[in-house]
Amino acid sequence: MSHNKFRYGVLAAAFCVSTLLFFRLPDFWPIRYRFPAGPFPWIFTSFTLPTAALVIVLIFKSLAKRDPLRANYVKFRRTYELFLDLAVLLTIGTHFLLIGKLMILQVRIGRWITYVPTSLIGIILIIAGNALPRLRPNSAMGIRTRWTLRDKTVWMKTHRVGGYFLFAFGLTLVAWTYIDFMGIWWVLGPGAILTAAGLPLLSFIIWKCERRSSSPLLDNHKEN
Repeated sequence: MSHNKFRYGVLAAAFCVSTLLFFRLPDFWPIRYRFPAGPFPWIFTSFTLPTAALVIVLIFKSLAKRDPLRANYVKFRRTYELFLDLAVLLTIGTHFLLIGKLMILQVRIGRWITYVPTSLIGIILIIAGNALPRLRPNSAMGIRTRWTLRDKTVWMKTHRVGGYFLFAFGLTLVAWTYIDFMGIWWVLGPGAILTAAGLPLLSFIIWKCERRSSSPLLDNHKEN
């Protein structure tokens, strides 16, 4: 099965199941959260995340077609498709977990379901960490800063370190979910900040180090 068939199949199944669940949501919606504005809250709950997953796929497909570095996609096509698969699975998985948690408010089946979201995120981070070093310079996904896109060596080193970090982040997140779930924000918060801000900063540091290491060679070349 191709990646496209897999993704669109998952999305089609999500929309079908969400449509069926849509008619049952009013029976499970907590009274304190019910709105007098008709079915809008149930429509929002049933279809927002599947629609978001579809939009993510279409946006990244469009970016890939227009990317000035699209010639590089041949080198990491499988990794690119894997990241799109992970994005769809994470979004759809989160969607059904939210609906599931809502619908079992009256039929309690245990606290284990509260551990599933962070476990799912952690597993996806582990897979993404393994795949991240295989990405090549592109404008659609990865750690895309002016320094990584300017220098292939900086790109490779940044994504290698970033892969180790995401792997460790995901592994810690899964472990901490079952060690101390109430303190999960002590892992999730700093990890998200380091991913969003630390990895771009890392690319700048690596770029500066690369410039310093190459500058003596340039000076010697000028003297000769």
